[in-house]
Amino acid sequence: MKKLSSSKAVKVKQPKSSGSKEWSDVLFVEKPEPTISYRSGMTVYEESLTKGQFVGRGWNGAGFVNFYDGRIRPEEHAAPQAFWLEIDGQLLASDWEFAGFDKKTTGKDQAADIHATVTLRHKVRPVTVKVHTKLDGTPIITRWLEVTNTGKSTAALSSAYSWSGIMQKANRWKSHLGKSGLPLYSLGYFDDSRWGNEGDFHWFDVPSAGYRVDGRYRRERHRHPMFVLRNNATGEHFIGQLAWSGGYSFEFDLDADKRSSDSAAHLFFRAGPDAPAPQRIISKGETVVTPEMHLGMTFGDLDTAIQAMHTHLRRSVFMPQPRGRGGWIESGIGPEIEMTPEQIHHAIDVAGDLGAEVFFIDAGWYAPANKWWQRVGDWKVDSERFPDGLAPYRKLVQSKGMLWGLWMDAERIGSESEIAKIHPEWLAEGYDCNKHWSGLIDLTNPEVANWMEEQISHVIEHHQLDFFRLDYNTSPGLGIHKVNGGFVENGYWRYYEALYGIYDRLRVKFPNVIFENCAGGGGRTDIGMVKRFSHSWITDWQIAPRSFSITNGMTMALPPEHVDRLIFGQSGHIAAEFDFQARLLLFVRPTFGVTYPAGSEENPILTAKMKKLFGLFRNFIRPFMENGQIYHHTPEVTGYDPQGLGVLELASEDRTRAICGLFQLSAPTQTEYLLRLRGLDISRKYRVTFDNSGQVCEIDGFTLMKQGVTVRLEGALTSELLLFEAI
Repeated sequence: MKKLSSSKAVKVKQPKSSGSKEWSDVLFVEKPEPTISYRSGMTVYEESLTKGQFVGRGWNGAGFVNFYDGRIRPEEHAAPQAFWLEIDGQLLASDWEFAGFDKKTTGKDQAADIHATVTLRHKVRPVTVKVHTKLDGTPIITRWLEVTNTGKSTAALSSAYSWSGIMQKANRWKSHLGKSGLPLYSLGYFDDSRWGNEGDFHWFDVPSAGYRVDGRYRRERHRHPMFVLRNNATGEHFIGQLAWSGGYSFEFDLDADKRSSDSAAHLFFRAGPDAPAPQRIISKGETVVTPEMHLGMTFGDLDTAIQAMHTHLRRSVFMPQPRGRGGWIESGIGPEIEMTPEQIHHAIDVAGDLGAEVFFIDAGWYAPANKWWQRVGDWKVDSERFPDGLAPYRKLVQSKGMLWGLWMDAERIGSESEIAKIHPEWLAEGYDCNKHWSGLIDLTNPEVANWMEEQISHVIEHHQLDFFRLDYNTSPGLGIHKVNGGFVENGYWRYYEALYGIYDRLRVKFPNVIFENCAGGGGRTDIGMVKRFSHSWITDWQIAPRSFSITNGMTMALPPEHVDRLIFGQSGHIAAEFDFQARLLLFVRPTFGVTYPAGSEENPILTAKMKKLFGLFRNFIRPFMENGQIYHHTPEVTGYDPQGLGVLELASEDRTRAICGLFQLSAPTQTEYLLRLRGLDISRKYRVTFDNSGQVCEIDGFTLMKQGVTVRLEGALTSELLLFEAI
C-alpha cells in the first residue's frame, strides 16, 4: 500500500449534502462476483451471486459497507440463498447466472428513494427471476420477486419466500450473554390468531432448532403478519412485515451449537406466502409477483424498531389520505339495533350533535330485518324497509356537516340472495370440493371479479358515497380449490391478485372517497390490504381489559392513525368505567355507536364527556397524530383478560405535545406507577394536565423524562390521562 507523505496535504472529496432528511444508496460491484450493498440511513444489507447461489451476506447498523471484512461466508451455511423458490418440485437454490442490474431513483426524494433490480437466469430450469429491492432512507428495506416462466410449458410454483437466508451470524454469543441467563434471541409476535384476540404481543425464546409462526392457513386469520427479533447479546432488533392477505409463514432456524470451533451462532430465516402446493401455476411466458416483505434492522429498544417501521409505512407504503387528511371521527348504525326510519334519524341527530364527521349505515340496508347475513350480494336498497331509498338519510347526514357512507361485505353472497340463485357457480370451492353459502365468491374467476368491482362502483356512485366500509366475514381456510393444467392449484395467490387490483383501480376512480377496511374484526390487517385503504378496523372485541391489549399491540403493527377503535357498541360498555374505554380511542382513530335509543332521554353527563373527548381528539391530538410517535411502556401484558397496568404514550414529532394514558387492568397489585415520559424534550418546560382532577402544573422535560412523576390508580379498570404541552 502506498504511504502518504506527512508533509503533503491530501485533498479528500467531500460528499454533497442532499438536504434530505433521509438518505439511501445501492452499491453494485460486478467483479470478482456480483455483489450489492444496500444502504438505507444507517442500515446496511448485502448480498451476492456466489458460485451460482444468490446469497445474503449480512446486515449491520453502522452504515458501513463491508468491503474489507465481516461478510457472512455462504459456504458455512446449509441454506444461504436470499430467496426460496421451488418450481416443479425443485428447489432453485443454485445454478443461477447473472443477467443484469438496474438502479433508479423513485418518488419525490431523489436522495432516499431508490429501486434496485437484480436479474438472474437459471441455467437448468427455464426460469428468470428479478429481485426487486426498494430503499427509502428509513431502516426498513422492501423486497419482492418477479418470477417468469421462460419455458414452453406451464410450471408449478410450490414455494416462493420473498426473502430468506442467513439473517445473522453471532460471534462469541455465549461470552456476550455471560451469566445473564437470557436466550440469544427473543422473538416477538402476536401470539393468539383467533377472533377477538388481535394484538396479543408476547416475547418468546428462540430455541436452537426450527421455529415457525403462521397465519391464515395453518392458523386462524386474526394474527397480524409481523415479527420482531431481538438479539439479547448485541442489541439488534430485526422487524418485519409481510404485505400479504393470504396464508403466510415466518420461519427461523437457529444453530447455536456451543461446541462449534468459532463459538458462533447462525440464524436462518425465510418469510413469504404459505398454502397447499402448488400455490401458483405459471403459464408459458407468464410473470408472477411475490408479496412484498418489509424488513429492517435497528439498534435501541422495541419502540425504536416500531417507529422505524411506522415511518417507513407512512412514507413509502400507504396511499395518501383522501380529502387531504385522515383521523375522521365516525359514527354509524348497524343491525345490532332495529334500523327503523325513526332510529336512523335519531342516530344521525345524535352523531352530529356529539361531533361525528362521518356517518354510515352498516349491514342491513339491502335486506329485511334479521336477514343481513343471508342477503349479502344483493346490493340494492330493501324497498320495504326504505320505501324512499337512502337519499333522505344522505341529505340529512350532509346537512349536519358529516360525510355519508355505506357498508358492504363485497366478497360474499348469501344463501337467500338473488345473485346466488342466478350464479350459484360463482361460490368459491373449498378443498372438500364443496361450495359454502355465505362463503367466498371466486375472485379467481375474472367474470366474478368484474361483477364485484362493478357492484362496488355502482353503490358508491348511485348512493353518492363519501365513505365506503368493506367487511369480510369469512375465510378461505386452506384456500380456494382450483384445477388448472393438471394440477390442484391453491387459489390464494390469484384471489389476492384480483382483489388488490380491484381496490387499486377503485382508489384511482374515487379519489375523494374514504375507504375503510374491516374483516370480521381484525382478520385482514396486513399492510398488503391496509395500504389500499384509509384505515383499518382492527378488532370486534371492545370489552375491557382486553380492549387495552388489542390497542396496545395493534399500534405496534400499524401507525395509530390507521387503527380504528369503537365505543358504544359490541358490548364495550359492560366492563370498565367510561373514561377507561374512551381514552383508548385517543391513541387511534375513534368511532362511536348509538349512545341512547330513540324515545329515551339523553344522559347530559355522558354527552358532556363525549363532547370533551372528541374536542380533545380533534383540537389537541389529531393535528400531530399522522406524524406522531407512539411509545409502548408496557408492550407485553399477560392474561386472556390481562392483569397489571398498561401505559401508552403518543407524542408529536417535534416533541411539543404528548398524551399519556395509564390503564389499570384486572386484578391490580400495583397502585402507583413511576412514569418516565419518552417523547418529550429535556430542554423544555411543559404544562401538564391531569385529566382525572383537571389540575394543571408546570414541569420541566428533564424531570418528566429522567426522574418521572408518580401516578396513582387504585381500582381495577380505571385510568388516568396526562396531557403535555410545551410552554
